[in-house]
Amino acid sequence: MKATVSSSALSAALGLVTRAVSPRSTLPVLANVLLETTETGLRVTATNLDLTIAATVPATVLEEGRTTAPARLLTEYVSSLSDAPCTMELDPASQVLKLHCGVHRANLHGIDAMEFPPLPRQDTETTIEVDSTALQGAITQTVMAASADEASPVLTGTLLQIEGGRLTLAATDRHRLAVKTLEVEGAGATTPISVIVPARHLNEVARAVNPNRPAVGIAFSEGRNQVFFTLKDVEISSRLIDGAYPNYAQVIPASTATTVSLPTAALLREARTAAVLARDAANPVRMQVGEGTLTLRAQTAEVGDDEAPLTATVQGDDVQIAFNARYVLDALSVLDSDEVQLSFNGALHPGVIRPAGRDDYLCIIMPVRVA
Repeated sequence: MKATVSSSALSAALGLVTRAVSPRSTLPVLANVLLETTETGLRVTATNLDLTIAATVPATVLEEGRTTAPARLLTEYVSSLSDAPCTMELDPASQVLKLHCGVHRANLHGIDAMEFPPLPRQDTETTIEVDSTALQGAITQTVMAASADEASPVLTGTLLQIEGGRLTLAATDRHRLAVKTLEVEGAGATTPISVIVPARHLNEVARAVNPNRPAVGIAFSEGRNQVFFTLKDVEISSRLIDGAYPNYAQVIPASTATTVSLPTAALLREARTAAVLARDAANPVRMQVGEGTLTLRAQTAEVGDDEAPLTATVQGDDVQIAFNARYVLDALSVLDSDEVQLSFNGALHPGVIRPAGRDDYLCIIMPVRVA
């Protein structure tokens, strides 16, 4: 193998794909990245067997070939170089990768590519194509509600549903629920698709989005145990989580007793301030709704208290309710609307946060009991 690439382009690709490298794998080769020449350049791949990320870097290929090199070492070395052409040449007998980059000459000891595990292959056509920025936003708005408790594997994932020209993402940790719906092209599957994707893997898809990758193709393996995301020069595949996702639709309130609307930025700013003093077990921030006012209160016996009245448009009954401050901040931080709408059905029922005037996103938060 012999190829010349831009060191900055290679560094960017390595920074993306090495997030799939597991530092604790029992297979030494999984600590390496796979380097292989293709018709379009140099393909760089990393996998931990559950998540695989591959990126193709434009390159001048002088000799075709493939090998693996230590992921962390190669990434740190290339990122330290100036933006100069970097020539990579493999000695197949010793599996030593020779790097000539500017004034630098380096030799890295690799492992034969034959030892790299077989990679998942997309054996079906792309099911849908979605705007990458829209998908990035949908992922950001939902994965924050996924559970981090590995004791419930299903809840560590995000439910991805495709039906009737709509892509829906939903995540819950049983304390909150986030649901986002996108209108998409090409969702012409004869039967609805419903799969569970690890939330942390979806984060890698969102991380890969940039203006040079305007669209994301989504496809599935024949056995429905893998999902594939294709973003121009980047491919990400993930093993799906097996199991039945909770019926989240039954949690969404059918009616509302109290509706409050106010600027998102104002509520987010004051909620952040109130959260500083919300230091009890569940970090409770109290919300009191009265005529034309939403008042935030936080109180901790050993620390102090805070109160902030906000002008709001209120419809319906007065109510006083408390939520975990972190959950409220998470929901408000990802809201892509200038105005937020809060919906309540009393102090003991879940509250709903959504963009005012839209029904494509909602976050439901369970209340906490306070004295």
